[in-house]
Amino acid sequence: MTRLPLFALILAGAAAAMPAAAQQSVDAEKINQVIVYGNDKCEQSSPDEIVVCNRLPETERYRVPPMLRGNPLDVRNEAWANKVVALERVGRFGTDSCSPTGLGGFTGCTQALVAGAKAERKAADKTDWQAMIADERAKRIAGIDAAADEVEAAVVAEERALAERQKAAEELERQASGQAPAPTAPHEADAADLPVPPKN
Repeated sequence: MTRLPLFALILAGAAAAMPAAAQQSVDAEKINQVIVYGNDKCEQSSPDEIVVCNRLPETERYRVPPMLRGNPLDVRNEAWANKVVALERVGRFGTDSCSPTGLGGFTGCTQALVAGAKAERKAADKTDWQAMIADERAKRIAGIDAAADEVEAAVVAEERALAERQKAAEELERQASGQAPAPTAPHEADAADLPVPPKN
C-alpha cells in the first residue's frame, strides 16, 4: 500500500482550498480610489484589488474639482461674510481684541486661535484615504485568516481520516494473515482519570 508523505498532503489541501487573494503577495496589491456621487453604488473589491470610495453630494457631480476652481487667495473669491468680519475688526482694540493696543488687548488671542482652527477644520477635505485603505486591508486580512483556519482544519481532519484508514487496513491485513491483533497504544487505552491531589 502506497503512503503519501504528510507534507505533500498538506500542500495539496492548502493549494486547493486557499483563495486566490491569499496566494498573491502584498507587493502585487492594487488600490483603486474612486469618487462616487449621491446614491451611486461603490464598486466591490476584488481578490487582486482594493477599492475605496469617497462619497460626495449629488450637487458636486458636474462641477469642476475644487482644486481647479480658481485662485483661493483671489480677493474676488472671498465671501462677503469674511469681508464684513474684516471691516468689523477695523479699529477694534482693548479687551478681547487680540491686539497690542489698548488695555487687555491680548485677552482675545485664544478665542481668535480657536475660531481659526474651527474654520480650517470645517473647510478642510474630510477624505482620509489612508484610513479607508487600512480598513479595507484589515477586512481582507480577516478573510484570509478565516480561510487559512478552514484549510488547517480540513488538513487536520484529512490526516486523522488517513491515519484511521491506514490503521484499519493494517488490522485487516493482520487478521487475514492470522497474526495477533496489534497492541493498543498507551494513549489509546482506556484508563481512569488520575487522582486529584488534595489542596492544602
